[in-house]
Amino acid sequence: MSEFSILFLSSDLKMAETLLQNLNLPSNVKCTLTSSAIEAFSILSEKNTQLIIINKDLPNKMNGLEVCELLMQSPDTSYIPVIFLNDGAEKIASSTNIIKHLPSSPVPEELYATILAHCQQYQTKSEVQKENSLTLSIINRIHSPIFIIDHSKISFANQYFLDFFSLSDLSQIADAFPDIQDIFVHEQKDHTVSLMEWIKTLLKSNDDQKVVMQNKEGQQVHLKVHIEPLEHSSEFLIITQDITSEEKHAKEIQNLYNIDHLTKLPNRLKLIQDLEEHDELALAIIDIDEFKVINDFYGHLVGDYIIMQVAQRILHYISYENLTLYRLPSDSFALVNKQHIEKEYFEIIIISLIQIISKTAFIYKDKNEDIEIFTNITAGIVFEKESALAHADIALSEAKKAHKDYIIYNNNMRKEVVYKNNMDWVQKIKTAINNDKIIPYYQPIINNSTQNVEKYECLVRLIDDEGSVISPFFFLDIAKHAKLYESITKIMIKKSFQAFSNNQYEFSINLSIEDITDYNLFGYIKNMLNIYPLASRVCFEILETEKIENYQVISDFVAEVKELGCKVSIDDFGSGYSNFSHLLNLKFNYLKIDGSLIQDIHIDKHKQIIVKTIVTFAQELGIRTIGEFVESKEVYEYITQMGITYSQGYYFSPPVDTIS
Repeated sequence: MSEFSILFLSSDLKMAETLLQNLNLPSNVKCTLTSSAIEAFSILSEKNTQLIIINKDLPNKMNGLEVCELLMQSPDTSYIPVIFLNDGAEKIASSTNIIKHLPSSPVPEELYATILAHCQQYQTKSEVQKENSLTLSIINRIHSPIFIIDHSKISFANQYFLDFFSLSDLSQIADAFPDIQDIFVHEQKDHTVSLMEWIKTLLKSNDDQKVVMQNKEGQQVHLKVHIEPLEHSSEFLIITQDITSEEKHAKEIQNLYNIDHLTKLPNRLKLIQDLEEHDELALAIIDIDEFKVINDFYGHLVGDYIIMQVAQRILHYISYENLTLYRLPSDSFALVNKQHIEKEYFEIIIISLIQIISKTAFIYKDKNEDIEIFTNITAGIVFEKESALAHADIALSEAKKAHKDYIIYNNNMRKEVVYKNNMDWVQKIKTAINNDKIIPYYQPIINNSTQNVEKYECLVRLIDDEGSVISPFFFLDIAKHAKLYESITKIMIKKSFQAFSNNQYEFSINLSIEDITDYNLFGYIKNMLNIYPLASRVCFEILETEKIENYQVISDFVAEVKELGCKVSIDDFGSGYSNFSHLLNLKFNYLKIDGSLIQDIHIDKHKQIIVKTIVTFAQELGIRTIGEFVESKEVYEYITQMGITYSQGYYFSPPVDTIS
């Protein structure tokens, strides 16, 4: 520990010495005593002192207050804290550095506590200074841009940083770059943000961020950046790694992903990306008729030749138009406007292309002879951005079925969209099941008395091919019709058991009436409980619905899982059809009040009456209650005051993919 020096200026040196001895101060605390103000200033000029104790009454002409005033006049002593010993009650100017007033004969315990507190503060400050010194020494030796930010200003930069900007020292940065964004900006899609805004974003992120640094000569370097706040400081340490070559390579890879290798046209992935940028859309999907016949009869080499030739003819025709051609899978293309185009004019272009292709003889030069091939194209056109690809594809299918050259999509075809959408979702669900992309998300449930997280609800999510997280709203009903629902339920049970086998939280899993009436599911639950002995912590939530017809089946299920040691909850109670007798007969552990009743309950008298009735009835039965959709402090405080046991909702946390 660093030495902590005290100067004690007192008229009674014997009393001061006795007092300090009785305090039994730590060994690193060293005290110097004097009764002379002049000698005190001499000691201060020669010795580093961390604390001064001054008695008001001194033997010479100068008293303790005058000494304090002189201390404030010198920059070498104005920062040193003073404990002032005085029995009087007169006011003392706040401009002095007195931090504590004590009697001339202070209580030892109080004086000891004051000295020890300042000693500890000094030790902490010394350790911080050493830590900062060591940190700065290390980062100044690293051969990549390393610097420190303090309130939008660069307070330190290593030599690598200075060399990049051709600066001899840090003081030149402000003159060379008045706006800090001129040297270092966070890459955004359409704009840049200030450095401090970027730092705040980076601190909230778990991943390193990518930035671009640029000097006056326009030279750029791509960096991966990690940020660390320096302890006991307002500064941030910025650690970078040069990834310029990696970024260049990644861009080349991205181009490979977005380009069709046969025609060198942008592909379907690029089309989907570009469609997001369109406000006024004109899209046509163009399909080569009877292409499979050509492939099967002449072979794939000829088939590829026809695809390339059709692409070249289309490109040649649209070369003066603001249109982009994309290669889609198999024998299809997509034609999209780059800017506004009149619908009638776009339709004329498609008609012209159909006529040109139909009149063209494509000549494939074989070794022995030239092969002359004729083909036609059919198109589906759409002018609305929403579900544009699906709608254009349906229009194309309609054109083929009707043996027309093209059809423009209209709302009368919407039924076909539903059919195709259902088929797409069935395939998505199957793919997700096969590729282990059905996963649980977890939403915490808060005990309203302790305000602690006590349990989690496990909620199903589907991860699609693009990595998007899909809510069950979009796929559960389709899964039921496609006979895939049982697989999803079993996946959720298994993954939820696995997730909570490594902690002590309770957790709940949703079961529908279809699940409960599936006799195989109970056996699966028993098997999971044998593998993961978590019966005391698992709760099965059963949806309250008017579709329930056989309550004996539910009663049997509740009795059986409770016999295994599990808990049972009724979900969405109060959602339009609630039978209080169910609570009496089925003996639930929890009652989850429907979110439609919880939202805005603090301002809705009707909801208050209904929920109060539910809560009172549940309390009489010893059933704990959970309020869903708690999205504000006002709602949380109101339902807590009502006596609801638990809260769940976005006020605390949305469903997340990890358990905190």
